[in-house]
Amino acid sequence: MYKKYTSFKELTDDFVSRSGPAIIYCGNDGVKHEISYAELADMINAEAAHIRAMCGFAEVVRADHSVETVVSILAHVIVGADVIITDPMVPDDIAANAAAAAEEAKMERSTRRDSRGRISLKRKEGELLFFTSGTTSRSKIVRLTSGSLCASAWNGQSMLSCGEGDVILSILPLAHVYGFVCSLLWGLAYGAAVALGRGSGRLADDAMLFRPTIVPAVPSQISAMIEADAINPELRTLLIGAAPCTPATITVLREKGIDVYLGYGLTETASGIAITQDPDEPLALYPCPDSDIRVEPDGEVTIATPCMMEGYIGAIPMFDGDRFFTGDIGFMDEKGRLHLTGRKKDVLLMEDGSKIFCPEYEDELAEETGFADLGIVSKGGRAVLVCGLGGDRDVLMTAVKKNNRGLQSSQQIYDVIAVDHVLPRTRTGKLRRYELQEEIGE
Repeated sequence: MYKKYTSFKELTDDFVSRSGPAIIYCGNDGVKHEISYAELADMINAEAAHIRAMCGFAEVVRADHSVETVVSILAHVIVGADVIITDPMVPDDIAANAAAAAEEAKMERSTRRDSRGRISLKRKEGELLFFTSGTTSRSKIVRLTSGSLCASAWNGQSMLSCGEGDVILSILPLAHVYGFVCSLLWGLAYGAAVALGRGSGRLADDAMLFRPTIVPAVPSQISAMIEADAINPELRTLLIGAAPCTPATITVLREKGIDVYLGYGLTETASGIAITQDPDEPLALYPCPDSDIRVEPDGEVTIATPCMMEGYIGAIPMFDGDRFFTGDIGFMDEKGRLHLTGRKKDVLLMEDGSKIFCPEYEDELAEETGFADLGIVSKGGRAVLVCGLGGDRDVLMTAVKKNNRGLQSSQQIYDVIAVDHVLPRTRTGKLRRYELQEEIGE
């Protein structure tokens, strides 16, 4: 039975008894270097002592896949400081938002100082604050404890194990909870070596340098790996999350002898909720041990789990009792497996009660026209198709008219609107429908 850690301190204390490398990285000299678990524990403890002396309560860490970043994050949380992890590639206004959120977190914690104004050694560990992707609403700041993150790592390990001898290539942004848990914390919790990747442009080089056995990634990264022939012979497991993966891609990977697992989770649930177990049915997601998944009468997936967030900063959570309403639509099959079919907020509810499942329409039109930068929103109570830069409105209108046949009038797309820019999307390719709706107007 795998150990379920309750804090980063408990996890770090276990490092000293382990053998094998904890972190592998490529130095400025172009040479691969290793840091043992015992050495990593010493680095974290030394940094924690320094932070404690500085009396810090909140910190913005720009995660750049360096050893220093890993040490800084864990050490800050251990001494009780809140950490907002930001992506070094995000625009300055996002970074400024993170800094403001850190100040707000600091104010929330200000009453927890000891009599000398220092971080109390007796109070609980700090929190990690992650930004949601903001696909269907304004991006929120999610408060996660080290305990909830460790519980998520345990959930994942219970379904897909890693351990000594494994090398996990970390190429996901650590500023996203999926990247933090699955490409860093999971490996450190259960004895694998975490290889810190050098960015998407170095995928092929890193695959040959680090020789990973496991790679957590998003579909766009998987496609880049296949195109760059960055599939090293030792790679046996790919964990895919954050966005849907095409059956064609899964087939290509399986033909290369790689086991493909699809994972489901949210920032609010510290990632791990459900994961593939049957390679022949990769879209059938088995609930993790601590995941209480339920599909409500309207099809929305709700979750109760120890991995749950503490809440948002400055926003109201989507809770009903202890259940979190995900906004995802799905169903449970006769074997108790979760199947996701779309997003609730990606559904347009028309005046006569009929519904338009926007991603289905968008996918059909993209396949028919060969142009994928499409988004459906509502205007004047009816559905319109918006095409991004480079889209041919006449071609799209022809395809729309064809697809409208056989649909009741309320479910038809009545216009195509061409804009002079690409449509707003998250880094994982999800359409920011709320931004598009604001641009087009109601």
